[in-house]
Amino acid sequence: MRIFFFLLPLLLFGEGHIFLYHRFADDRHPSTNISTKVLEQQFKYLKSHGYKVVNSKTLLQKARNGENVDKLVAFHIDDSFKSFYKNGFKIFKKYHYPFTLFVYVEGTDKHFGDFMSWRELREIAKYDKADIQCHSYAHPHLPKLSTLQVIADTQKALELLRARAYKIDSYAYPYGEYDARIKKILAPLFTYIYNQNAGGIDKNVDFQDVNRIALTHNANIAKKLQIKNLNIQNIHIKRTKDTIKEIRAITPYKQIEVYITGWGWRWIKTKNHILCIKPNFTLRKFRNRIVFRVGDRIKTILVLQKSKQTAY
Repeated sequence: MRIFFFLLPLLLFGEGHIFLYHRFADDRHPSTNISTKVLEQQFKYLKSHGYKVVNSKTLLQKARNGENVDKLVAFHIDDSFKSFYKNGFKIFKKYHYPFTLFVYVEGTDKHFGDFMSWRELREIAKYDKADIQCHSYAHPHLPKLSTLQVIADTQKALELLRARAYKIDSYAYPYGEYDARIKKILAPLFTYIYNQNAGGIDKNVDFQDVNRIALTHNANIAKKLQIKNLNIQNIHIKRTKDTIKEIRAITPYKQIEVYITGWGWRWIKTKNHILCIKPNFTLRKFRNRIVFRVGDRIKTILVLQKSKQTAY
């Protein structure tokens, strides 16, 4: 029997989790909202089950150092919606939990109604467990922008945040959208960059492509805490323009569930530790995900329509 020794370290260490929120007690947007009641229930669950909430940078450093982070959790809040200031912030303070707030800078700078003001951000920053970071200036679909446009948007956000003495070293992709070009542009500017792909945090974490699990009103945090990274490597996706022709990877599992946005879930058997699937499926949306799953273990890959991306 062949043993994949290079996969064994993934099985020996616990995995931490970064959870992501957007809106708090804002019923107008149920897909990104969480009630304060459910938020408290989630926090009570963490306390009663021995989890420690830390800053995400602490979690990442501990994971990279090979420490057991199985009981460590970090929280992110994207977009700097006013509903966090009004409804969510007090609950984080009540439990003395740290968090990282990623600011949609234009929303604040131009006084858009749904977003925090600079004054409100200053109030939040006074909380010693708050970390204020960057979520772009105009919250664009980055892969649809030229390289110069991406740089200009990012620099404008950084200038406005740093002018107010915020120490910025982290970035969260707007809409969770990115590709190899966007990663290359932003990598020199930030130490930590976050996606919106489900998965755990382990010793192999890439600081510039960090998984985060979204939590909403209907999320079961106990189940989300069970999510671990799937042992799958050398993933190769063959495509013709926007059609996925073939997916190939190495894995120790005999069969894996595979999901493509719009294509659904399928059980796929492997052969000699090789996963090979030929969906011949044309992507229907700009933002798509390919997900590999075995039980609670998961690997998520973002796939964008090439026809709608900008390549310069």
